[in-house]
Amino acid sequence: MTYPPTPGFPGPPQKSRGLSRTTRTVIIVVAVVALLCCAGAIGGGLWLFRTVQGTITPARDAATAYLDDTKAGDYPAAYARLCERLRSRQTEAQFTRARQAEPPLDEYRVTNTQVHTSNGDTSAEVTVRIANRNRVISLVKEGGDWRVCGG
Repeated sequence: MTYPPTPGFPGPPQKSRGLSRTTRTVIIVVAVVALLCCAGAIGGGLWLFRTVQGTITPARDAATAYLDDTKAGDYPAAYARLCERLRSRQTEAQFTRARQAEPPLDEYRVTNTQVHTSNGDTSAEVTVRIANRNRVISLVKEGGDWRVCGG
Protein backbone atom coordinates (compact mmCIF):
# COMPACT_ATOMS: atom_id res chain seq x y z
CA MET A 1 0.00 0.00 0.00
CA THR A 2 1.20 3.48 -0.82
CA TYR A 3 0.71 6.38 1.52
CA PRO A 4 0.17 9.93 0.29
CA PRO A 5 3.14 12.27 0.77
CA THR A 6 3.39 14.08 3.99
CA PRO A 7 2.42 17.75 3.65
CA GLY A 8 5.51 19.93 3.22
CA PHE A 9 7.64 17.05 1.91
CA PRO A 10 8.04 16.24 -1.76
CA GLY A 11 6.60 13.02 -2.98
CA PRO A 12 8.46 10.31 -4.84
CA PRO A 13 10.47 11.48 -7.88
CA GLN A 14 8.41 11.72 -11.05
CA LYS A 15 9.54 10.05 -14.25
CA SER A 16 11.00 12.54 -16.76
CA ARG A 17 8.90 13.21 -19.83
CA GLY A 18 11.57 14.14 -22.46
CA LEU A 19 14.23 16.82 -22.32
CA SER A 20 14.30 19.52 -19.71
CA ARG A 21 13.72 23.14 -20.70
CA THR A 22 17.42 23.95 -20.13
CA THR A 23 18.56 21.10 -22.35
CA ARG A 24 16.20 22.18 -25.15
CA THR A 25 17.45 25.76 -24.89
CA VAL A 26 21.09 24.63 -25.08
CA ILE A 27 20.36 22.47 -28.14
CA ILE A 28 18.56 25.35 -29.89
CA VAL A 29 21.40 27.79 -29.15
CA VAL A 30 24.03 25.31 -30.40
CA ALA A 31 22.00 24.66 -33.57
CA VAL A 32 21.64 28.39 -34.28
CA VAL A 33 25.37 28.98 -33.73
CA ALA A 34 26.24 26.04 -36.02
CA LEU A 35 23.87 27.37 -38.68
CA LEU A 36 25.42 30.85 -38.48
CA CYS A 37 28.92 29.38 -38.73
CA CYS A 38 27.97 27.36 -41.83
CA ALA A 39 26.33 30.38 -43.44
CA GLY A 40 29.41 32.49 -42.66
CA ALA A 41 31.73 29.86 -44.12
CA ILE A 42 29.67 29.61 -47.31
CA GLY A 43 29.41 33.39 -47.63
CA GLY A 44 33.13 33.82 -46.96
CA GLY A 45 33.97 31.14 -49.49
CA LEU A 46 31.84 32.81 -52.16
CA TRP A 47 33.40 36.21 -51.40
CA LEU A 48 36.91 34.72 -51.63
CA PHE A 49 36.07 32.94 -54.90
CA ARG A 50 34.71 36.14 -56.46
CA THR A 51 37.70 38.14 -55.24
CA VAL A 52 40.18 35.67 -56.67
CA GLN A 53 38.27 35.42 -59.95
CA GLY A 54 38.10 39.21 -60.15
CA THR A 55 41.88 39.35 -59.83
CA ILE A 56 42.80 36.43 -62.08
CA THR A 57 40.29 36.84 -64.91
CA PRO A 58 41.55 40.19 -66.29
CA ALA A 59 45.15 38.91 -66.48
CA ARG A 60 44.04 35.68 -68.16
CA ASP A 61 41.87 37.65 -70.59
CA ALA A 62 44.79 39.93 -71.53
CA ALA A 63 47.02 36.94 -72.28
CA THR A 64 44.34 35.21 -74.37
CA ALA A 65 43.61 38.44 -76.27
CA TYR A 66 47.32 38.72 -77.12
CA LEU A 67 47.40 35.09 -78.28
CA ASP A 68 44.18 35.54 -80.27
CA ASP A 69 45.62 38.61 -82.02
CA THR A 70 48.82 36.69 -82.80
CA LYS A 71 46.85 33.67 -84.03
CA ALA A 72 44.72 35.88 -86.30
CA GLY A 73 47.81 37.63 -87.69
CA ASP A 74 46.71 40.96 -86.22
CA TYR A 75 50.25 41.90 -85.19
CA PRO A 76 49.58 45.62 -84.66
CA ALA A 77 46.91 44.73 -82.07
CA ALA A 78 49.22 42.16 -80.44
CA TYR A 79 52.03 44.74 -80.35
CA ALA A 80 49.73 47.25 -78.66
CA ARG A 81 49.19 44.70 -75.87
CA LEU A 82 52.90 44.64 -75.00
CA CYS A 83 54.31 46.38 -71.95
CA GLU A 84 56.22 49.63 -72.33
CA ARG A 85 59.57 47.92 -71.71
CA LEU A 86 59.10 45.52 -74.65
CA ARG A 87 57.72 48.20 -76.97
CA SER A 88 60.77 50.36 -76.22
CA ARG A 89 63.08 47.50 -77.30
CA GLN A 90 61.52 46.86 -80.71
CA THR A 91 59.37 48.63 -83.22
CA GLU A 92 56.04 47.32 -84.40
CA ALA A 93 57.65 46.32 -87.72
CA GLN A 94 60.37 44.34 -85.91
CA PHE A 95 57.75 42.67 -83.74
CA THR A 96 55.66 41.78 -86.80
CA ARG A 97 58.65 40.27 -88.65
CA ALA A 98 59.59 38.21 -85.57
CA ARG A 99 56.04 36.86 -85.16
CA GLN A 100 55.73 36.04 -88.87
CA ALA A 101 58.98 34.05 -88.69
CA GLU A 102 57.52 31.83 -85.94
CA PRO A 103 55.41 28.77 -86.68
CA PRO A 104 51.72 29.72 -86.83
CA LEU A 105 49.83 29.51 -83.57
CA ASP A 106 47.08 26.95 -83.72
CA GLU A 107 45.11 25.98 -80.65
CA TYR A 108 46.06 26.77 -77.09
CA ARG A 109 44.58 26.26 -73.65
CA VAL A 110 45.12 28.31 -70.49
CA THR A 111 46.08 25.93 -67.69
CA ASN A 112 47.01 28.26 -64.84
CA THR A 113 47.01 31.92 -63.85
CA GLN A 114 48.87 33.43 -60.92
CA VAL A 115 48.78 37.08 -59.87
CA HIS A 116 51.47 38.60 -57.65
CA THR A 117 51.74 41.95 -55.90
CA SER A 118 55.07 43.14 -54.52
CA ASN A 119 56.11 46.64 -53.51
CA GLY A 120 53.03 48.08 -55.17
CA ASP A 121 53.76 46.39 -58.53
CA THR A 122 51.27 43.83 -59.81
CA SER A 123 52.33 41.08 -62.19
CA ALA A 124 50.90 37.81 -63.43
CA GLU A 125 51.99 34.58 -65.02
CA VAL A 126 49.59 32.80 -67.35
CA THR A 127 50.55 29.25 -68.27
CA VAL A 128 49.32 28.18 -71.69
CA ARG A 129 49.44 24.74 -73.28
CA ILE A 130 50.47 25.06 -76.94
CA ALA A 131 51.33 22.02 -79.08
CA ASN A 132 51.89 19.78 -76.04
CA ARG A 133 54.25 22.29 -74.44
CA ASN A 134 53.68 24.71 -71.61
CA ARG A 135 54.47 28.36 -72.23
CA VAL A 136 54.41 30.99 -69.49
CA ILE A 137 53.29 34.47 -70.51
CA SER A 138 54.38 37.18 -68.10
CA LEU A 139 52.17 40.23 -67.66
CA VAL A 140 52.46 43.48 -65.73
CA LYS A 141 49.82 45.97 -64.81
CA GLU A 142 50.50 49.35 -66.41
CA GLY A 143 48.07 52.23 -65.99
CA GLY A 144 45.34 49.86 -64.86
CA ASP A 145 45.69 47.56 -67.91
CA TRP A 146 47.39 44.18 -68.12
CA ARG A 147 50.25 44.14 -70.63
CA VAL A 148 52.23 41.19 -71.96
CA CYS A 149 55.84 41.57 -70.84
CA GLY A 150 57.46 38.27 -71.66
CA GLY A 151 56.94 34.73 -72.82
